[in-house]
Amino acid sequence: MTTFTLYQATLELSMAVVAADRAHQLRPSLFLRASDEGLEGWSEVPAAVDPGVDPTADELVEAIARLLDGGPAQGTAARIARGLLDAALLDLGLRYEHQSLSAALGVTASDVGFAGVVGIQEPGLARDRAQQLVALGASRLRVKVSPDAGFSALSSVLDAVDVPVVADANGSFQPTEHQRGIEELCSLPLAWLEQPFAPDRLEDTALLARSTTVQIGLDESATSLSAIQEAGRLGAAHVICVKPMRFGIHGALEARREAGRLGMRSYVGGYFEAGLGRAVLAALAALDTDLDGDVAAPCTYLVADPCALAGPIAGRQPLHVTPGCGPVPDTAGMVVRLERVASEQPGRRS
Repeated sequence: MTTFTLYQATLELSMAVVAADRAHQLRPSLFLRASDEGLEGWSEVPAAVDPGVDPTADELVEAIARLLDGGPAQGTAARIARGLLDAALLDLGLRYEHQSLSAALGVTASDVGFAGVVGIQEPGLARDRAQQLVALGASRLRVKVSPDAGFSALSSVLDAVDVPVVADANGSFQPTEHQRGIEELCSLPLAWLEQPFAPDRLEDTALLARSTTVQIGLDESATSLSAIQEAGRLGAAHVICVKPMRFGIHGALEARREAGRLGMRSYVGGYFEAGLGRAVLAALAALDTDLDGDVAAPCTYLVADPCALAGPIAGRQPLHVTPGCGPVPDTAGMVVRLERVASEQPGRRS
């Protein structure tokens, strides 16, 4: 018998990160506990605040309940729910075997590099945050922009730091309506321009990729393996942000391999997770360090991390090396969203 308990936490960012589509201040994250014969396995998945590319907490809770009840579950929320369930069972198995996720994946390093993010804000504040992140060790910065905001902050960051800088538009530009803004961004010394157009404008993105010398990245468009393959077929991107929340642990590894096979670089993308989720991201990022990912511990962006993951040391993010995928959360203050008992495990341990 395996008992599953799903908790929801509300994570508060120490500094709001304003993007083109929303301001990130309070973030929901779900934690699934699988208890079996005295052992516990844990997993985490962040949820969207509003309906959109990624599912909300309520949508994920419904999908997880369907899976645990043995009912039909399809679509994006079901795929992410399956990844959450598989990760909890994997963590359970790793703890039984006294092995860390990084060791199970064959990672030999003890730490990994990391990137940072700067929201849309006043140029001086953006510069200060950028310099703070670089001082922590960030090897690359992603600066949020929108058609009517963020340009001066982006320029301020470019002038202030020596690390590569990405402009992240979160799909907010229209190919024709905002052509002048796109041209202005493409005139800057960017590492790449990330998700300039909406996910359903992939052909327009491919046209832009062919017509500018600035490299193009995709995030919101990279929601599945088939989406990455379509981007590769069209030549719509040079860089893919692979968010493990969308793919699961093993799916994220496959997505990065597929991006590489198609001639695109990739990095592990985060979603303001707590420490358990970030520990998984760091282990996955350590397998392919071509581009550092969003793997810095939550102490760099959250008011409080319920998992208390250790932060960067000497400019590098330490990997979680004790048994399991990452540190287990303190559930005090969390809300229980569901509990189920399964006589047969609807997933795998390892």
